[in-house]
Order: sequence, then structure tokens, then C-alpha cells
Amino acid sequence: MAKWMIVLAMVLWCGAASAADLPKYAPPPAWVKTLKIPDPPPGSDGAAIQLLLLDSQVRLSPNLDEFYFESAFRIASPQGLSSAASLPLSWSPDTETLVIHNISIIRDGKVIDLTDGGKKVSILRREGSLELAMLDGRLTATLQPEGLQVGDVVDMRGTFERRDPIRRGHSEVLSRTVHDGNVGRFHTRRIWSDANPMLWRATEGLPKPTILHEAGNTELIIDQLNAIGPKPPKNAPARFQNVGTLEVTQFQTWAEVSGLMAPLYVKAANIASGSPLRAEVDKIRRLSNDPKVRTEAALSLVQDQIHYVALSMNLGGYVPADADATWTRRFGDCKGKSVLLLAILNELNIDAEAVLVDTQTGETLGESLPMLRVFDHVFVRVNLKGKTYWIDGTRSHDVNLDDIPIPSFGWVLPIRATGAKLERLQPSRFRVPAFESLKRIDASGGYDIPAKVHAEYVYRGDLAITWQAALANLGKAESQRYLREYWRGQLSWVEPKTVEFDFDPTQRLARMTVDGQGKVDWDTNGNVRDYSIGDSSLGQKTSFQREPGPYADAPISVDFPDFDKWTVVITLPKNGTGFRLLHADDVEKTVGARRYYRRSRLDGGVVTMTAEEESLASEFPWSDAVQVAADLRELYSNDVVVRGPDPHAKTTQPDEDVAEVPKNAGGYSLRGAAFLNHNDYVRAIEDFGAAARLEPNEAKHFYNRGVAYVYHGDETSALADFDKAIRMSPKVSLAYVARAELLLRRGESPKAWRDFDLALKLAPRDAGILRRRVAAAETAGRYDIAVGDLTTLLETVEDTPDRARLLNKRCWARAEWGKELQNALTDCNAALELLPDSAPVLDSRGFVRLRSGDFVGAIADYDSALRLAPRQAESLFGRGLAKQRTGRVSESQADWAAALAVDPKVEQMFSRYGLKRP
Repeated sequence: MAKWMIVLAMVLWCGAASAADLPKYAPPPAWVKTLKIPDPPPGSDGAAIQLLLLDSQVRLSPNLDEFYFESAFRIASPQGLSSAASLPLSWSPDTETLVIHNISIIRDGKVIDLTDGGKKVSILRREGSLELAMLDGRLTATLQPEGLQVGDVVDMRGTFERRDPIRRGHSEVLSRTVHDGNVGRFHTRRIWSDANPMLWRATEGLPKPTILHEAGNTELIIDQLNAIGPKPPKNAPARFQNVGTLEVTQFQTWAEVSGLMAPLYVKAANIASGSPLRAEVDKIRRLSNDPKVRTEAALSLVQDQIHYVALSMNLGGYVPADADATWTRRFGDCKGKSVLLLAILNELNIDAEAVLVDTQTGETLGESLPMLRVFDHVFVRVNLKGKTYWIDGTRSHDVNLDDIPIPSFGWVLPIRATGAKLERLQPSRFRVPAFESLKRIDASGGYDIPAKVHAEYVYRGDLAITWQAALANLGKAESQRYLREYWRGQLSWVEPKTVEFDFDPTQRLARMTVDGQGKVDWDTNGNVRDYSIGDSSLGQKTSFQREPGPYADAPISVDFPDFDKWTVVITLPKNGTGFRLLHADDVEKTVGARRYYRRSRLDGGVVTMTAEEESLASEFPWSDAVQVAADLRELYSNDVVVRGPDPHAKTTQPDEDVAEVPKNAGGYSLRGAAFLNHNDYVRAIEDFGAAARLEPNEAKHFYNRGVAYVYHGDETSALADFDKAIRMSPKVSLAYVARAELLLRRGESPKAWRDFDLALKLAPRDAGILRRRVAAAETAGRYDIAVGDLTTLLETVEDTPDRARLLNKRCWARAEWGKELQNALTDCNAALELLPDSAPVLDSRGFVRLRSGDFVGAIADYDSALRLAPRQAESLFGRGLAKQRTGRVSESQADWAAALAVDPKVEQMFSRYGLKRP
């Protein structure tokens, strides 16, 4: 079901108040202005659910904050019935009372009450994240509407009443607009007394609010008809993702928030006389006089001996447990662990303080209004001899303070009695790679003789801890089995003989090794054999195109810090006689705030290839996006290739194949094609040019030279040749397609799509053109075009495998689009009927189910896909996300680690779809 509610981001940590374990049933309060439900909005035809009304009204006061909501939607198709099969409302009874005004069906102008005075409403108390060590104590009122029909309008109205003594009368509310598609009416209203002034802020994507002053109150109103939910810019830093957000707060400064929390932490960070914790402090004191050693010992004590459990209920929502209590029960949340750490450091006279952080959107705090509710984590800052360390009791194996990285959380707020301002965290570059890969392949026996293979992966820092945690719960036999399967997924052509895993806690380093053998996958290419070194691939095939909307010119985000290194050593047959390297130019350049490095050498019959990718900053300007995308695609297209002679054929060189001097334009054209086939782009360009000089009115020669220029990397010359070919023969569709693809790479999208349209106008329903436009549309994120073209292709294709592949493509495109998910599921099911054992299709269906919230179904599909293709990075990462959401934490960590080892960029792909690991 599409997201259709306004998220009132009201409670992350919950305070204490009178219990309200059952909802009340009453009419809306008198201050609420009820609205008429409008007709379905234009543009919602075909949607399973038509959003009619989203209304959020909030009244803020020192003793009681009231949050009224109304959501009305129409069931427009049978798929919509399943989406509305359950109507849940969740609240925290410690601080909130839920008042249900009505849950009803409107059918043919008649109102049908669904609650029956509460008799049909079930109350659930369940900890949905116990396996994640999270307790929140929330309740859910849920109702299964009986007799629901297509055409019915479902109307839900209620009010959350919140009393929170911890904020000491400070009201705040943050609402984010997250609806998809059109809404008939989007209405937001905030009310507060002029005696309790508020700050407010509306971010990009919302219209300017109307401000009214009446009877000593201030009202802020946003009222939109046929509203479209704002979308954040693709690939932008986190501070630009905060679109469609309305903030209202009584806090005037961040210092007020800081000072409000300080007494709670001061009180909790005391160790009672006679406490057993004092014996631990004395041990640390006797260990060393060095404050750094003492701090490391205190951190290890908290990390290793206190189990992490997130407590977001009762007073534990805001108030940290006393240090003695956390030590006695041996578990605690981030607040409890931080307080315990502070208490020990205070006893040791070490300068330390707690800091609040927003781990999800901390980059946005620099522009946000001061609020308490934005923070979801606490850790500790320590100052030793002028150096600052950021230490976190919820982490593990932080043995050396100097090895702890500065977190990438954006901003932190120190907790001080005198109050504090926000402070910026500035992560630094990694000194050494976070991931290193080494592969040694002894292929000296010959093409068809199994090669001896040794491979090892080294993970440092948090990646090492992730692997250690994933394997720690497995016995030796199970661990060996898992590692063998893992390496089979990494090197599908190698049969492992021995596998090992070592973890060094002092260096936070994990090393995985495998020794085995297998036949190298040499490709036969005419008279020669080729082996493409996959680890030599740099860059990526990408486009930074964005749809119009808020912050469309925001910078492009880069994962920072990040540093990976790959080394491949290949011992060749016959001491390398007759072998050479293709695309082996040295690379050392910075593209889009990332450093790319590659060296490839063939010396004494041994190939050595080393590649590195390292991020240098967290973003680069939007004005660089077109050139960066082109440079990344060029890097990506040039894997280093080992080319050797075929022992069963006459050994020839490209020069011999095309030695005869052409006598006419046709001859130059044929020889140019031969040079192009041998990747000799310079001589291909020369021969196509010679053909064009001999036959200056033949468009095909300019087209062919344009293709050679594209491969050579000279896009300007290629574009000029395609232009000439089109001017000479304006009815040749192939030239329009080539120019369109090139224009897209150069960021000239409107011209590119116009060329594709012209090509299809000349050759309607041409399968080749449609397929090329589908590929271009998928790269550019134009899923509407991709889905439309795939639909046209499917009308003409009967071949079973090809039809299945096209259905899978359309399923995936719809899933990436995030729309028509039910239709996407139908496509994948149809594809599996044609190809029941297809790993790509099973992966696609798993992704659809993941996006739809069917995590159990997603895991089942990913399991099936991975049995067929164990090294499919997308399936591993997607399964990890689904397992994490069902509480299978250790398994999810193992899947993520395996996925990142196969493809370090897979996490970026899922992040673009809004699917992130915690």
C-alpha cells in the first residue's frame, strides 16, 4: 500500500505519565475544525488507493499537547482491498492517550461505523523488535474492516493526547510529508498560545504557511488541494533530504535542550558508596596512571560486560538509568551505557561529557530548529591532553582510542548544565584501506588445466566487527561450511580446499582466506584468449539525472570516509609468451571527490594488477555531475584484459588480419571495422575517416567513425559525426539512437529523449530501438519510459526465455520506481512461470516484496535466488535488510558483509531506494 499518512514524528524516547492502556471513544475536541472529504484528485486514476484527505491539527500547551488526525481514502481496485485489510493505530501509553473519534466506511453516502464502540478493536502489546534488543512498550489498536468493497471510502479520525513531564512544559512537533501520489486535500494546522511563543520552520517542498492571530492564539495553516508529496533530490547529502517537513518548537536555543537534559545525567552518573562498581574503578586506577590507558579500560569494561538493550519506554525513554543499576543488571541502552562510562571516568578525574546525536539525519541539524525529539543516540566525548576522542559504549572491541574513527553523524549536542551549542563532527580519511582483496592465480599449467588459487580478504574497523559478530554464534563446523559457501559465491569457478577466518581484536582486523583450484574462465575471442580482471573495474555506470523538485541542484553525496584496495596476481602459461595486456593504462585521477588508482604490469610471465578507490570528501558540486558521470562510465568500461594466443589456432596479430591496403572507401570501411573489433580505436578512426573523404556524401562512414570515437572516449567528435550522419540521412533511425545515448551521457536529457522519439517515429515498435531506450531509461532513472517501452516489447515477443527476461525487467523497473508494486509482483510471477529457476527473477521478486513490507516473503525469494546464484550481491544485501526487519540480526550482518565483499557499491544502490541498514 502506498504511504498515505502524515508522519507526526512525535516520540523516539518516551517520558512517564499516567497509563492509558485502552483507547477512549469520543467526538473530536471543540478546537478541531473538521473538513469535508473531497472527491478523488486528478491523476489518481489507476491507483489501488486514492488518497482523499490527510488532515493534521495540533494544539500545543504547557500541560497537554493534542494531535488530531484524519485520513480518508477510497478503495479503487481489488488490490486496494488487501492494502486496507488492517487499520492500525499505535501509541505509547506512558505519555499518550489515544482517543478514537471514528473509523468508518462511507458507501453511497451512508456512514457505516466499524468500531462498534470499541468492541471490534483489538489491542496488541508486543515488542516487535525483541531480537534487535529494543523495548518500546508501545500499544497498537487494530481493526480488520468487515465487508469492505471496491468504491468504499475509509475514514479514520482520532487524537493523541500527550503529557510529558520530562520536557518541563516545552512543546514540540515535527511532521514529515511522506504520502505518494496526489492527495485530494492536504491540511496542516498548528495552534499555540501567544503566552507560550513557538519557533516554526517549513522546509522546501511545502507551500508558505498562513499565519493567523486570534483570541490570544497563533495558528499556522497549510492547506493544499490536489497536493503532490515532495520528493527529495536523488543522490543528495542528508541535509537536502529533509523536504516537506514542518517544525514547531518552544525551545528557543539548543542550549535550552542541552541544559534540560543535564540534571538527569548528573544524577545518574554517581556511584554510591559501597557499590560493587567501585571495585572495578579501583582495578582500573591500579592498572595505570596514564589517563588514556584508564579510559581504554573503562570503555572495554562497558562494551564487553554490559549487554545492549534499547529501552524506549517508561522513564527510560528520556531518563538514563543510574550507573549502579546498569552495572548490577548487566544490560543498558545507549543512555545507560554512556552514564556508566561517565561515572567511571568521573571517579578517575578524566574530562568527559555525554553528547546527543541524530544517527539518521544528523546532517540536517545545522539548519533545524532546536528540539529534543530529533536525537536518538547518546555517546561520550573525552578530552585528553588537548585531544578529543569520541567513545561509544554500544560499540565493541574499541581497544585503542586512536583507532576509533570520528562518527559520520553530522552534528552533536553536548549535555551541560550551562547549556551548549551544536558542534560539527569532522570525520577524517582512512589511513589504511577498510577492505583489501588479494587473489593469486597460478595458471602456468595452461588454459585448460585447473589453476591453483589463493585469495584473502582483509576487513578493518567496523566491517571486521560485523564479520566477527556474524561468525561468533556459529560452531566450528558450521563456520567452516558457511565460509566454503561464501567463497564459492565469491569465486564461483574455484572449489575451496581450505578456508580460514582470523580476528585480531587489538587491530580490529578480520582476515578471511581460501585455497583451492579451478579452471580460469578464459574467453575465446577469434584467434586469441581473453581473461577480464574483474577487480580492475573502477568507477560505475551511472547517471546523476534528477526529476524537477526541491533542491534539484543540490550537491552529489559521496560515501565518506571510504577506502578499498584490490590486488590480483596471475602466473601465465609458457612464461607469458605471446600474452599482452589491454586497457592497461595507468590510472591516477580524482573524479567526483573520489581518488581512483590502478597499475597493471606484465613482467616475467606474471601479471600484477593493483587498484584503489578512496573517497576524499563527502560530496561534490551539482555543476560537476555531468562530467563526473561521463568520467565514471569511462572508467567502468575499461577492465584490464589479459590477452593470450590460442594454442589450437594460428597466432595472428590485428595488423596481420588487416594488412592489405584498401583500394576504395568500402575497403577502408571494412578495415576500420576490423580495427574496431580489435579495440584499435585510433586506426579505426583513421580508416573510417579515409572512407568518408573518398565518399563524403555517405552517412554511414560518419556514423561508423562516430562509434569509434565513442569507444575512444572522444565524445565531442563522436557527437559531431552523428550530427553529420543525421543531416545527410535524416531518416536513418540508428544514428538518432546513437546520438541519444551519447546526449544522455553528456547530461542533455531533453535532446536525448527527443532523439529516441524521432528514432521510434521512423521505426515504430522496432525492438532494437525499444531495448536500447529501455537500457538508457533505466540508467537515467526514467522508469516511466522504461515500463512503457517494455510493455510495447511484450506485446510482440513470444519467445519464452526472452519474454521472461522482459517481464523481469519490467518487474524490476516498477520496483525501482517504487510505484505499481502489485503490478511488479504480477510481472515477476509471470516470469517465474516461464523460467521457474531464474535467480535474477527471484531476486527481483524478493526486492518487490521487500519494498512492499513482506519481509518473510522477501527472505524466501532471496533464499531461492542465492541457492542458484550464491554470489548475487543484491540478493545478499536485500536478504540482510529483510532479516534485520524480522529480528534476525546476526544473520543480517553476515549477509551484508558478504554482499559488500562481492560488490562494495551494493549498499549505495539500496540507499538510493530509501532502503538502509541501521
